[in-house]
Amino acid sequence: MRGTTTAQLPSPRPSRPGTPLSPLQRPSNGTRGTPRVLVALLIALLLAAAVAAAACGGDAGDEASTVDFSARAVAEDFDPEAQPVLLNSALGVGHNRLAFGFFRSDASLILDGSGTVRLYRLDENRRGTPVAQHQLQRAALSHAMEAGQEGGSQHSHEEELVAVFYASVELDRAGDWAAAFDLVIEGEARRIRAQPFSVLNRTPEPQIGDPLPASPHLTLSHTDDISLVSTMTEPISEMNELTVSEAVATGRPILVALATPAYCQSRFCGPLMDAVVVPLWEEFGSDVQFVHIEPFIVEAARTAGQLVPIPLMRDWQLQTEPWLFVARSGGTITAKFEGVASLDEVREALLAAIDAG
Repeated sequence: MRGTTTAQLPSPRPSRPGTPLSPLQRPSNGTRGTPRVLVALLIALLLAAAVAAAACGGDAGDEASTVDFSARAVAEDFDPEAQPVLLNSALGVGHNRLAFGFFRSDASLILDGSGTVRLYRLDENRRGTPVAQHQLQRAALSHAMEAGQEGGSQHSHEEELVAVFYASVELDRAGDWAAAFDLVIEGEARRIRAQPFSVLNRTPEPQIGDPLPASPHLTLSHTDDISLVSTMTEPISEMNELTVSEAVATGRPILVALATPAYCQSRFCGPLMDAVVVPLWEEFGSDVQFVHIEPFIVEAARTAGQLVPIPLMRDWQLQTEPWLFVARSGGTITAKFEGVASLDEVREALLAAIDAG
């Protein structure tokens, strides 16, 4: 057709018989002879486009890898039959025994279950970057119950009163954190997000590695009335004879129990003295110095109904009770437990303190 020019690609130079085709001449399968350089250019362009798309969409990818812990998101994830409650009064950078209790809608406490906890560091938008996952351990306290049987005989059995779920975790920086749980409770799988929590540079109570503070407190050297230094049903006088500083002077490992059997102020006190401290005293009493301290002034609680913390609670900056502190010979703290602790985990801490000399 006049006025129309058709551009012709130059034909490749013919090869001599027996000479392989060059890469630019060799046809590519599926391209009907299209030169490979064009295919390579097309692939390069597609790769460049993919890289550009990834760069432009990086924020979306980052957001997809994080978890929303805004108040709305946590509320949407709310499970009335497994409500997590953080039990630590404070958390700090470093090692922590992170403990939770789980409640049902009728305010009853879940005593049995299993699962994992995932920890997240939160940004300013309450989005969490996953940091670690831990298997949850269970600590439960029980007490002996008497039940009648046929013929008038009595049968004693253990009944659990309280249980907490905990994990030993490392928190590497101060700021806002969050936890999410994968649980199995009564055979039913549940996935739950907890309310975010703050991590301090240092918690206020004495730390692992610190010496036990030498604060004075009431002992049997100050009074002959053991009911003023112990509200246990069956007090053990050996636990109330020495102050903490006097216990350190013995040169033995030490367990300090700040607990009040009679005036426990939370669902998570439980019979800590009877279920944990007394059995350990019976097992290790010849090797470890046990010191039991009532956290409130017993006389004020008994006569005026007022729970007045003793000065030691202020000196040690303890915001809750009960607490257990384990120290090696010389008084350096090697372990601490806030609230409910199991017999096995405290025994393990005592054995470590004994081995430390």
